[in-house]
Amino acid sequence: MKKFLCIMAIMGILIVCFSWQIVQAAYIDKTTANGQIRIVYPGSPASICDAILIGVGTSMSRADYDNVANALISYGYIVVIMDHNPGDMVKTDATKYKNCALDVKANLISWLSGTGCTGIAHWIMGGHSAGGQAAQNAISNNPGLADAVFSLDPYNCSGAGSISVPALYWGFNVTTCFVTKEDAARAAYYGSLGHRAFYRVKKVYIVTPCGYAPKFFHCSFCDLHCPGCTNCLYTPDYFFTDLAKTVNKFITAAFYGTWSKANLTVTTTTPTELFVDSDMP
Repeated sequence: MKKFLCIMAIMGILIVCFSWQIVQAAYIDKTTANGQIRIVYPGSPASICDAILIGVGTSMSRADYDNVANALISYGYIVVIMDHNPGDMVKTDATKYKNCALDVKANLISWLSGTGCTGIAHWIMGGHSAGGQAAQNAISNNPGLADAVFSLDPYNCSGAGSISVPALYWGFNVTTCFVTKEDAARAAYYGSLGHRAFYRVKKVYIVTPCGYAPKFFHCSFCDLHCPGCTNCLYTPDYFFTDLAKTVNKFITAAFYGTWSKANLTVTTTTPTELFVDSDMP
């Protein structure tokens, strides 16, 4: 089934419409006292699973990251999209992130009853944008909350707390959507004191219906970009495929193999560069 999206740009003068394909996925939506949660899982998960929790960004909801989730579950992971402050555009609160994550940790196996997953081996936590900042501070302030971190261009982490668990960040070598590139994923990478990796997407500009704009930018992770921040082009599928490949390499190296830059390296269609441990982006 196809839907159509129309975007107004340049003060409403230009209207751009394009279609996208709805992807059907197995998911469960839950609401607790501490947030709204979407659980996305593969058709036949392993009995012992790794769970990836992603806190949403500013003005976003649990329904805005299906493309990321669908790419990750192709490797057998359980993906949880968390809105830890539903009804409010602000998502930077570390305490609210922690409380929502604790709800997930306490209930995920019961929510997954009948799917085949009966235990969680590792909790990988992070978020996109403001959700990534909330995750960085929540994990810094609460040792033991997460076994590892995976965040998507976390917002303004120059003042966030340090973490010591393995960490993977995706970010950009361009400032977009009011997110300064030096204070986002790069700052979170520098704030990670254990094993760390940073996939940075290179600066690529193209002509779009919005004008001359970055091909990949802060809101590329969201299914339909962010409110008020778009390049008027749909994020290519290979971007999500590349992202999931790197996450799978990261989790494998962190928990099931040997940590090294070689074991974290993935050939990507998306133009990226990889920094690991002592590398200085």
